[in-house]
Amino acid sequence: MRPIGNETGAAMSSTAFDLRHDYAGSLPAFGRTAGAGAGQRTTVGSMRLLDYWRRTLPLPVAARQRVLDAVYLRARCDAAAAADLVSFALGDPDEEIVYRATLAHVECARRAGPRAATPVREAIDWVARGLALNRAAVFAALASLDDESVLEMLRPFRLLLDEAECVVVHRRLKFHPAGATREFLRAWAELRDPVARCLAESPQGVAGPR
Repeated sequence: MRPIGNETGAAMSSTAFDLRHDYAGSLPAFGRTAGAGAGQRTTVGSMRLLDYWRRTLPLPVAARQRVLDAVYLRARCDAAAAADLVSFALGDPDEEIVYRATLAHVECARRAGPRAATPVREAIDWVARGLALNRAAVFAALASLDDESVLEMLRPFRLLLDEAECVVVHRRLKFHPAGATREFLRAWAELRDPVARCLAESPQGVAGPR
């Protein structure tokens, strides 16, 4: 299978090819279930993702966004269709698609049952294990929920992101109005830039050259 790009000419990352070959042995939480049906559910999850790469990913970004909108509308009414959202969140490199798909997955999973934290933990697992092709967009979507418990779960994984991924998260949430998320970003920025933190903590700042 050759590299597939979008209309901007961007090729899929090497992670995509690694996942295509090795995905059966490294499935995310949505495909793993304890009990007798675990193997079958795992196969279904991997087949969904492979089908997404084969059928949907070759489409232009705008077309994939329209497909995502249709899947989301269906998933709001049909809990079984919500699993299709995971393929967008994991298997697409586009920032906007992954961001929206992650939020849709969390919303629909929470709507379907009382275990509200489960979809969040699944999505954090995608970040922690590098399963999502655009894990920065997944991280940003979860942080945008402005949920103190979610932000607390995200906190240990901030240092997993490289500089480019940190830029994506901060850019997406830069103007987020919610207090908890803004404080989370402020503390993270200071963690990334110890010089800025020292300046902020110093009452006199740093003297300039004489």
